Amino acid sequence: VLSIWGVTFKTLRENPNILVPFLVVGFVDTLILALVYLAPRPPLSALLAPPIRAFWGEQFLHYPFNLFLIPRLFQYGHIISTAFIGVLMTGVAILMLKEAKGSLRPCILFNLIKSLRMYLRLLVIWLVIFGLVSVVFKVVPFAFKLKQPLITLYISLFISIFIQTIFMYAMPAVMLEQKKAFSAMKRSISFSKNVFLTTLILVGIPTLFYIPLIMLQGGLAKLMSRLFPEIVLAIMGLNIIVSVITDCLVTCSTTILFLEQRKV
Repeated sequence: VLSIWGVTFKTLRENPNILVPFLVVGFVDTLILALVYLAPRPPLSALLAPPIRAFWGEQFLHYPFNLFLIPRLFQYGHIISTAFIGVLMTGVAILMLKEAKGSLRPCILFNLIKSLRMYLRLLVIWLVIFGLVSVVFKVVPFAFKLKQPLITLYISLFISIFIQTIFMYAMPAVMLEQKKAFSAMKRSISFSKNVFLTTLILVGIPTLFYIPLIMLQGGLAKLMSRLFPEIVLAIMGLNIIVSVITDCLVTCSTTILFLEQRKV
C-alpha cells in the first residue's frame, strides 16, 4: 500500500495535469452548489422554483428554509453530475495515468475523446456500483434492526467499501483493455482476488474521510439552528473538497496498481 501511494504521489507530482479531470468534477459540483443556493432568486427561480414549490412547498423558497433544503438538492445534482461528468472524467484520468506510467506526457483532449467512446460502458459499471451501494444503505438498517445509527452507518460503509473493492478495476479494464461493461466487471472481480487486501486499504482509508462529513450532515439542521443557517454552504463546500481528494487518491492508486500487476 505504501509503495503504491508513493508511486501515486510521485506520478501526480511529475504530471500535475492528471489532477485536471478531478478538478473539473469539483468545479461542476461547486457550480451545482451555487445553483441550488441561488434557486429561489431570479433568473434561476423561473426554472428551479416550480419543482421546489411542487415537491417541498412554498416555504423552502424563502430564507432560512431554502438553506435547509440545500443538502438534498445538492445530493440529487451530484448524482446527475457524477453520471454524466464524473464517469467521463474517471475514464480520462485512467488513460492519463497509463500515459504517465509509459513515460509519455498525459494528454487531456485525446483521452477525453477516447473516454467518450467508452462512456456507455463506464456508465453501466457506475450504475451497477451506485445501485448496489444505495441498496446497502437502505437495507442494512432494516436487516440488522439496530437502534444505534452510528453502528448502522459503519456496517453500511464497510459493505459499500467491499463492493467498491471488488468492482474497482472494472473501469480500468474498460479503458485499458477495451472490455465491455459486464466483462470488465468480471475481470475486476477476478483481478481483485489477487490484490484484495491491498485494494481494500487503498479504497477504504480514503473513504473513511467521509465519516466526519456524514456525521456533520446528520446533525446539520441542529447545527444550522445553533450557529447560523449559512454554515450549510461551508460544510457542503468541505464535502466537495474531500470528495475531489478522495476520488483522486482512490482512482489513481488503484489504477497504478492495476497497471503494475497486469504486467506480472
